[in-house]
Amino acid sequence: MFPLHKSVTLTALLLMNLLAGCEHQVDPSPAQSANDYHISRPKPTNTAANLIKLEWKLVDTIPIVSQLSAPPTGATLITEKKLEDFEGVEVSVYTMASDEDYVYARTSTSKGQYSLGAIGTYNYRQPEDIKVEVVRLFSEKVLKITGGLGANNSLSNYYLIDERGNPSGLLQIDTGHSKELDVDQDGSFEGVAAHGNPMSAYIYRWNVDHAEITFVNDALKADSVVLTDEGIYEASNIGDKQSKKFRLTVEGLIPER
Repeated sequence: MFPLHKSVTLTALLLMNLLAGCEHQVDPSPAQSANDYHISRPKPTNTAANLIKLEWKLVDTIPIVSQLSAPPTGATLITEKKLEDFEGVEVSVYTMASDEDYVYARTSTSKGQYSLGAIGTYNYRQPEDIKVEVVRLFSEKVLKITGGLGANNSLSNYYLIDERGNPSGLLQIDTGHSKELDVDQDGSFEGVAAHGNPMSAYIYRWNVDHAEITFVNDALKADSVVLTDEGIYEASNIGDKQSKKFRLTVEGLIPER
Protein backbone atom coordinates (compact mmCIF):
# COMPACT_ATOMS: atom_id res chain seq x y z
CA MET A 1 0.00 0.00 0.00
CA PHE A 2 1.35 3.38 -0.93
CA PRO A 3 1.29 6.34 1.56
CA LEU A 4 -1.60 8.78 1.24
CA HIS A 5 -2.13 12.36 2.44
CA LYS A 6 -1.86 12.56 6.22
CA SER A 7 -0.82 8.88 6.26
CA VAL A 8 -4.36 7.86 5.36
CA THR A 9 -4.44 4.39 3.78
CA LEU A 10 -6.62 3.33 0.90
CA THR A 11 -8.63 1.33 3.41
CA ALA A 12 -9.64 4.58 5.05
CA LEU A 13 -10.46 6.05 1.66
CA LEU A 14 -12.77 3.15 0.94
CA LEU A 15 -14.42 3.64 4.32
CA MET A 16 -14.98 7.29 3.43
CA ASN A 17 -16.54 6.13 0.16
CA LEU A 18 -18.94 3.99 2.11
CA LEU A 19 -19.78 6.73 4.58
CA ALA A 20 -20.24 9.28 1.81
CA GLY A 21 -22.61 6.94 0.02
CA CYS A 22 -24.60 6.26 3.19
CA GLU A 23 -24.88 9.95 4.03
CA HIS A 24 -26.74 10.79 0.84
CA GLN A 25 -28.14 7.40 -0.15
CA VAL A 26 -31.77 6.77 -1.07
CA ASP A 27 -33.27 3.51 -2.26
CA PRO A 28 -31.60 2.95 -5.63
CA SER A 29 -33.24 1.34 -8.62
CA PRO A 30 -31.85 -2.07 -9.57
CA ALA A 31 -28.58 -1.54 -11.44
CA GLN A 32 -26.17 -3.72 -13.31
CA SER A 33 -23.25 -4.53 -11.05
CA ALA A 34 -19.85 -5.95 -11.72
CA ASN A 35 -21.17 -9.31 -10.52
CA ASP A 36 -23.77 -9.23 -13.32
CA TYR A 37 -21.10 -8.69 -15.97
CA HIS A 38 -19.90 -11.94 -17.53
CA ILE A 39 -17.37 -12.79 -20.20
CA SER A 40 -15.60 -16.07 -20.76
CA ARG A 41 -11.84 -16.20 -21.17
CA PRO A 42 -10.21 -18.30 -23.93
CA LYS A 43 -9.06 -21.72 -22.77
CA PRO A 44 -5.28 -22.07 -22.41
CA THR A 45 -3.61 -24.01 -25.19
CA ASN A 46 0.10 -23.25 -24.79
CA THR A 47 2.05 -25.90 -22.88
CA ALA A 48 5.52 -24.71 -23.87
CA ALA A 49 8.26 -25.56 -21.40
CA ASN A 50 9.40 -21.93 -21.24
CA LEU A 51 5.95 -20.63 -20.27
CA ILE A 52 5.91 -18.56 -17.06
CA LYS A 53 2.50 -18.82 -15.42
CA LEU A 54 1.06 -15.88 -13.52
CA GLU A 55 -0.61 -16.00 -10.13
CA TRP A 56 -3.98 -14.30 -10.42
CA LYS A 57 -5.78 -13.08 -7.30
CA LEU A 58 -9.34 -11.87 -6.82
CA VAL A 59 -9.86 -8.09 -6.82
CA ASP A 60 -12.37 -7.55 -4.03
CA THR A 61 -12.37 -3.73 -4.07
CA ILE A 62 -14.67 -1.86 -6.44
CA PRO A 63 -15.89 1.76 -6.46
CA ILE A 64 -18.96 2.40 -4.33
CA VAL A 65 -21.96 3.92 -6.12
CA SER A 66 -25.12 5.21 -4.41
CA GLN A 67 -28.13 7.11 -5.72
CA LEU A 68 -28.63 10.73 -4.64
CA SER A 69 -31.91 12.46 -3.99
CA ALA A 70 -30.21 15.85 -4.43
CA PRO A 71 -26.70 17.24 -5.01
CA PRO A 72 -24.62 17.01 -1.81
CA THR A 73 -24.70 20.10 0.38
CA GLY A 74 -21.45 21.93 1.11
CA ALA A 75 -19.85 20.85 -2.16
CA THR A 76 -17.36 23.04 -4.04
CA LEU A 77 -17.18 22.19 -7.73
CA ILE A 78 -13.71 21.51 -9.17
CA THR A 79 -14.60 20.45 -12.68
CA GLU A 80 -17.44 18.92 -14.65
CA LYS A 81 -17.63 17.14 -17.97
CA LYS A 82 -20.38 15.97 -20.28
CA LEU A 83 -19.49 12.80 -22.16
CA GLU A 84 -21.21 13.14 -25.50
CA ASP A 85 -19.84 9.79 -26.67
CA PHE A 86 -21.25 8.04 -23.60
CA GLU A 87 -24.99 8.73 -23.74
CA GLY A 88 -24.48 12.32 -22.60
CA VAL A 89 -23.51 11.28 -19.06
CA GLU A 90 -22.40 14.23 -16.93
CA VAL A 91 -19.68 13.91 -14.27
CA SER A 92 -18.95 16.51 -11.58
CA VAL A 93 -15.83 16.44 -9.37
CA TYR A 94 -15.93 18.36 -6.10
CA THR A 95 -14.65 18.76 -2.56
CA MET A 96 -16.79 18.75 0.57
CA ALA A 97 -16.84 21.41 3.28
CA SER A 98 -14.73 20.49 6.33
CA ASP A 99 -13.17 17.55 4.49
CA GLU A 100 -9.51 18.12 3.67
CA ASP A 101 -8.75 14.49 2.91
CA TYR A 102 -10.58 13.53 -0.29
CA VAL A 103 -11.99 14.61 -3.63
CA TYR A 104 -15.36 13.20 -4.70
CA ALA A 105 -17.33 12.66 -7.90
CA ARG A 106 -20.96 12.32 -8.85
CA THR A 107 -22.72 11.61 -12.13
CA SER A 108 -26.01 12.56 -13.70
CA THR A 109 -27.59 10.07 -16.11
CA SER A 110 -31.03 9.65 -17.63
CA LYS A 111 -31.91 7.62 -14.53
CA GLY A 112 -30.90 10.18 -11.90
CA GLN A 113 -27.96 11.46 -9.86
CA TYR A 114 -25.40 9.16 -8.25
CA SER A 115 -22.48 9.51 -5.86
CA LEU A 116 -19.35 7.83 -7.27
CA GLY A 117 -17.46 8.08 -3.98
CA ALA A 118 -13.94 9.37 -3.30
CA ILE A 119 -11.78 9.49 -6.43
CA GLY A 120 -8.51 10.90 -5.05
CA THR A 121 -6.92 12.80 -2.20
CA TYR A 122 -7.37 16.45 -1.30
CA ASN A 123 -3.82 17.55 -2.16
CA TYR A 124 -4.62 16.75 -5.80
CA ARG A 125 -7.80 18.76 -6.22
CA GLN A 126 -6.94 21.04 -9.15
CA PRO A 127 -8.74 20.44 -12.48
CA GLU A 128 -5.48 19.33 -14.08
CA ASP A 129 -5.06 16.67 -11.37
CA ILE A 130 -8.25 14.85 -12.37
CA LYS A 131 -9.14 13.07 -15.59
CA VAL A 132 -12.62 11.98 -16.68
CA GLU A 133 -12.85 9.87 -19.82
CA VAL A 134 -14.52 6.99 -21.62
CA VAL A 135 -12.31 3.95 -22.29
CA ARG A 136 -12.51 0.31 -23.34
CA LEU A 137 -11.84 -2.08 -20.45
CA PHE A 138 -12.30 -5.84 -20.60
CA SER A 139 -15.05 -6.07 -23.24
CA GLU A 140 -16.99 -2.92 -22.36
CA LYS A 141 -17.03 0.83 -22.88
CA VAL A 142 -16.75 2.28 -19.37
CA LEU A 143 -16.36 5.53 -17.45
CA LYS A 144 -12.89 6.08 -15.99
CA ILE A 145 -12.09 8.74 -13.37
CA THR A 146 -8.47 9.23 -12.29
CA GLY A 147 -7.38 11.28 -9.29
CA GLY A 148 -4.17 11.66 -7.31
CA LEU A 149 -2.89 9.54 -4.44
CA GLY A 150 0.68 10.81 -4.19
CA ALA A 151 3.52 12.51 -6.01
CA ASN A 152 3.94 9.55 -8.38
CA ASN A 153 0.78 7.52 -7.89
CA SER A 154 -2.84 7.79 -8.93
CA LEU A 155 -6.21 6.19 -8.27
CA SER A 156 -8.37 5.07 -11.20
CA ASN A 157 -12.02 4.11 -10.74
CA TYR A 158 -13.95 2.38 -13.54
CA TYR A 159 -17.75 2.32 -13.78
CA LEU A 160 -20.29 0.50 -15.90
CA ILE A 161 -23.44 2.38 -16.96
CA ASP A 162 -26.20 0.17 -18.31
CA GLU A 163 -28.70 1.00 -21.04
CA ARG A 164 -31.17 2.32 -18.44
CA GLY A 165 -28.62 4.83 -17.07
CA ASN A 166 -27.78 2.90 -13.89
CA PRO A 167 -24.07 3.17 -12.95
CA SER A 168 -22.16 0.56 -10.95
CA GLY A 169 -18.56 0.14 -9.87
CA LEU A 170 -16.45 -2.23 -11.98
CA LEU A 171 -12.78 -1.90 -10.96
CA GLN A 172 -10.47 0.23 -8.84
CA ILE A 173 -6.74 0.47 -9.59
CA ASP A 174 -4.49 1.93 -6.88
CA THR A 175 -1.21 0.27 -7.95
CA GLY A 176 0.08 3.12 -10.10
CA HIS A 177 -0.69 4.98 -13.30
CA SER A 178 -3.06 2.88 -15.36
CA LYS A 179 -4.07 2.38 -18.97
CA GLU A 180 -6.08 -0.12 -20.96
CA LEU A 181 -4.38 -2.43 -23.47
CA ASP A 182 -5.06 -5.79 -25.06
CA VAL A 183 -1.68 -7.02 -23.88
CA ASP A 184 -2.30 -10.75 -24.45
CA GLN A 185 -4.04 -10.20 -27.82
CA ASP A 186 -7.20 -12.09 -26.82
CA GLY A 187 -9.62 -9.36 -27.95
CA SER A 188 -10.31 -8.06 -24.42
CA PHE A 189 -8.61 -4.99 -22.94
CA GLU A 190 -6.67 -5.60 -19.74
CA GLY A 191 -5.97 -2.88 -17.20
CA VAL A 192 -2.22 -2.35 -16.76
CA ALA A 193 -0.56 -0.26 -14.07
CA ALA A 194 2.97 0.69 -13.07
CA HIS A 195 4.50 2.52 -10.14
CA GLY A 196 7.79 3.29 -8.44
CA ASN A 197 11.51 3.24 -9.10
CA PRO A 198 12.46 0.48 -9.69
CA MET A 199 9.21 -0.11 -11.54
CA SER A 200 6.46 -2.45 -10.33
CA ALA A 201 4.04 -3.74 -12.98
CA TYR A 202 0.51 -5.09 -12.51
CA ILE A 203 -2.12 -6.55 -14.83
CA TYR A 204 -5.88 -6.66 -14.26
CA ARG A 205 -8.18 -8.98 -16.20
CA TRP A 206 -11.80 -10.11 -16.08
CA ASN A 207 -12.51 -13.79 -15.45
CA VAL A 208 -16.17 -14.77 -16.01
CA ASP A 209 -17.72 -12.69 -13.19
CA HIS A 210 -14.88 -10.99 -11.30
CA ALA A 211 -11.71 -8.97 -11.79
CA GLU A 212 -8.29 -10.46 -11.07
CA ILE A 213 -4.85 -8.94 -10.50
CA THR A 214 -1.33 -10.27 -10.96
CA PHE A 215 2.02 -8.76 -9.92
CA VAL A 216 4.37 -9.26 -12.87
CA ASN A 217 7.56 -8.66 -10.86
CA ASP A 218 6.84 -11.72 -8.72
CA ALA A 219 6.32 -13.96 -11.74
CA LEU A 220 9.54 -12.80 -13.37
CA LYS A 221 11.48 -12.57 -10.08
CA ALA A 222 12.64 -9.11 -11.14
CA ASP A 223 13.32 -5.87 -9.26
CA SER A 224 11.96 -3.77 -12.13
CA VAL A 225 9.44 -4.56 -14.88
CA VAL A 226 8.51 -2.08 -17.61
CA LEU A 227 5.81 -2.44 -20.28
CA THR A 228 7.01 -0.98 -23.59
CA ASP A 229 4.89 0.75 -26.22
CA GLU A 230 5.18 -2.45 -28.27
CA GLY A 231 3.48 -4.47 -25.52
CA ILE A 232 6.66 -6.20 -24.34
CA TYR A 233 7.53 -6.60 -20.66
CA GLU A 234 11.19 -5.84 -19.96
CA ALA A 235 12.45 -7.27 -16.67
CA SER A 236 15.71 -6.48 -14.91
CA ASN A 237 17.37 -6.57 -11.51
CA ILE A 238 19.33 -3.76 -9.89
CA GLY A 239 22.81 -3.77 -11.41
CA ASP A 240 21.80 -5.65 -14.57
CA LYS A 241 23.21 -4.17 -17.77
CA GLN A 242 20.58 -5.77 -19.99
CA SER A 243 16.91 -6.55 -19.49
CA LYS A 244 15.06 -9.73 -20.42
CA LYS A 245 11.99 -9.44 -22.63
CA PHE A 246 8.67 -11.27 -22.32
CA ARG A 247 5.34 -11.27 -24.12
CA LEU A 248 2.02 -11.88 -22.39
CA THR A 249 -0.26 -14.63 -23.74
CA VAL A 250 -3.54 -15.99 -22.41
CA GLU A 251 -1.57 -18.78 -20.71
CA GLY A 252 1.20 -16.63 -19.21
CA LEU A 253 4.47 -14.95 -20.13
CA ILE A 254 6.83 -16.31 -22.76
CA PRO A 255 10.35 -15.09 -23.61
CA GLU A 256 10.48 -12.66 -26.53
CA ARG A 257 13.15 -13.56 -29.06
